[in-house]
Amino acid sequence: MNSLLAVRREALERQWQRQLAVIGIPERFRSRTFADYQADAPEQQLARTLCQDYARALCAGQRRGEALLLLGGPGTGKTHLACAILAVVVRAGRRGCYTSLPGAVRSLRDARSSRSPCSEAEAFAQLSKPDLLVLDDLPDAPDDEHRGLLLEVLETRYAQQRASILIGDLSVSSLEQTLGLRIVERLHEAGLCHVAFTWPSHRRRAG
Repeated sequence: MNSLLAVRREALERQWQRQLAVIGIPERFRSRTFADYQADAPEQQLARTLCQDYARALCAGQRRGEALLLLGGPGTGKTHLACAILAVVVRAGRRGCYTSLPGAVRSLRDARSSRSPCSEAEAFAQLSKPDLLVLDDLPDAPDDEHRGLLLEVLETRYAQQRASILIGDLSVSSLEQTLGLRIVERLHEAGLCHVAFTWPSHRRRAG
């Protein structure tokens, strides 16, 4: 009986891992949870709590359309917490998607090709339709193409009251200069929660 339950648990876990892969979560982050997020300092504990609160609110149907900004230095756990949020939301039965901004731009470029299996409209829908979109790797100096796509995605999701998480190695003070006033204003209109990751890189400490 125990062996049968173990087999079923393993099968369910494999199915869950496939689902996480389909929504775009990188393999490195598919097993990341709030519980295994290293939070030694009070500010790290606060970051984890704010992300947990955001996930709970989304699962409860609250904070519709609200954006969460995870900003700070590399290696501080931004993607870890974003993927933990996304996994919780998807497990609760909502639709989710993870991608990087450069990856989203490439997908739309590829969709314009006659050899693409999906249309540009279908590629854009993958960004605009999920209940939660995690958009990683915001560049510190986006070109017009990246900035234009970001604005179009956020405006569409704002109109449809769908939540977005934006991740970047940026500071709050540089946000307007980096993304542009229109994008920042759209984020504020949608409702904005910000978490600053100000501590040193975990990768460097681990090394």
